[in-house]
Amino acid sequence: MSEYGCKVCRVLDEYDMERYEEQLLEQWQADSSQRKGYRKLSEWFNTLMLRREMDRAGLSTLGDEAESKYERLQSDEAIAAEVATELANTGVPIEQLRDDFVSYGVIRTHLKECLESDVDLSSGEWERDAIDISRNHAETKITEAVRSLRNKEQLTAGGDVTVSVTVELECENCHARVPADRSIRRGYVCRCNN
Repeated sequence: MSEYGCKVCRVLDEYDMERYEEQLLEQWQADSSQRKGYRKLSEWFNTLMLRREMDRAGLSTLGDEAESKYERLQSDEAIAAEVATELANTGVPIEQLRDDFVSYGVIRTHLKECLESDVDLSSGEWERDAIDISRNHAETKITEAVRSLRNKEQLTAGGDVTVSVTVELECENCHARVPADRSIRRGYVCRCNN
């Protein structure tokens, strides 16, 4: 694509993040156990932008502070507005930053068209990605619902609540239930007919 025909290209230049383009490509083309899908890459990329702006504003980015703020910016409106206001009050240009956040589709376009790269999705890669994307989407939606219930005081907890979604596969013959990632890694759900 031409100069700034791609949002990622523009953001890389404007945020002085060109050095991260190679890491973006490496994470996409890593072996199957380390490879990140487009959604994870867009979250990683957007968090980098947020971390950079938080650093510029003198805010702490130790630990997972930027990741936490980014996650809350993606949550329900009340929490996102509170975090955005907090960041804006400390000098982070949050409205511009949120406009510059990229979607997974923009990341995909950048990798495939701007970098003219591809990844071999043979031998079960696309299937694993589909499971991961679905699980991550379910976790995100459930997390949003739980936050909303907590905000409405219809659900209480002593501390933060973490949502975890596990995909399990079950054999209809013997009813063995196994986490999907373990089944895929070992190549079988059960051995009842072997």
